[in-house]
Amino acid sequence: MNSAASRYLYPPQQFSGSRRFLRWTVFLVFAALASVGIISQTYRPSTLRGLTNRKEKHLSPAELMQRPISESLQTIPKLFHQSWSSTDLPAKFEQWSATCRSQHPDWEWVLWTDEDNEELVKTHFPWLLKTYQSLPGTIYRADLVRNLYMYMFGGVYADLDVECLRPVDQLFDTYNVSTVPHLKTRPHSIDKVHTSGRKAFFGRMGTDPGFSNSIPNAWMASTPGHPFFLLVVESVKDSMRWGSRKGPEDLTGPARLYKMLKEYFTTGKFKGEKLDKHVASNPTAKQFTPREGLDHSIEVLPFNYIFPYSWERDGEAVRDVCWATQDTFSAERCKLLLATEHWPSYAITYWSHTWAGEGHDEDNVNAISSPEGTEGGNTDHD
Repeated sequence: MNSAASRYLYPPQQFSGSRRFLRWTVFLVFAALASVGIISQTYRPSTLRGLTNRKEKHLSPAELMQRPISESLQTIPKLFHQSWSSTDLPAKFEQWSATCRSQHPDWEWVLWTDEDNEELVKTHFPWLLKTYQSLPGTIYRADLVRNLYMYMFGGVYADLDVECLRPVDQLFDTYNVSTVPHLKTRPHSIDKVHTSGRKAFFGRMGTDPGFSNSIPNAWMASTPGHPFFLLVVESVKDSMRWGSRKGPEDLTGPARLYKMLKEYFTTGKFKGEKLDKHVASNPTAKQFTPREGLDHSIEVLPFNYIFPYSWERDGEAVRDVCWATQDTFSAERCKLLLATEHWPSYAITYWSHTWAGEGHDEDNVNAISSPEGTEGGNTDHD
């Protein structure tokens, strides 16, 4: 494996041999103590704090699909994508989604429904429609279509159990990527626009880089027209053509994403212009023909940036507090135990796991249907 691939898929400096690792270990020890009641303190929920006075921009999927395709392939448009079966969100989803809108008041929020998703495929990816409709269940389609948001429009996608803790603009800026309004290809001050090529972002979860779900598809960001997303979609299409019976994680979810990232970083055939040539025959790709020499790259962010809580074994110490399906769940305690202010973390996912098989897990949906701190919802426990 080359050094670049090792950096992104197996970055040992993120997990051991550093002061950061020591701090993480200390926090997990305290979390374990808290989970058995040795540490006791009351925390007031603040999920809705400061949201009511923020300006929010809502953009319907229909309006977005009517807009011209972005002319800039080197900036991230200020579009925040989320998806649910309908526009009626469970209470906790509404709370967490509100934090994302609050942290990004000058971004446009797009809530995609199942109906909108199919319309997107029909409009911009008609060659994919048969595959899309033949996927075994809704969760497969929800997994697959988020790649289409990123490719066609760019911006940020986040699951509805993601709480946004701070604006991502500053995060992207550290990687020399500018964020701009979707209807404008660049800010008024051209000198301030980074032009570092097409770039996509994913987050790592947990401390085991060999775990096939360690790069979840619950959060992603990209400039428009990044060819990697077509690579993912075409790999799913190929699997379906061969009669794949894999579960959602492997066919369209995080394990598929991990597999394709590994190929992207380790396979020479996708380096530089080779990937553009690989997807050039795709009908949708022809709308994003980049100028010759325009580079593409991917950043896999450290686990503490986007997924400070892991639902794998390395998250067991804080599971009772940080997992949204638990009766003892408390977002405020979870953030304190994981020191999200310290790292700092830009988001945290509480892993509601609302899907099961081909539909919803009704027990988990019920668990997130009441807001925190209300009767029938998760509450803080002294």
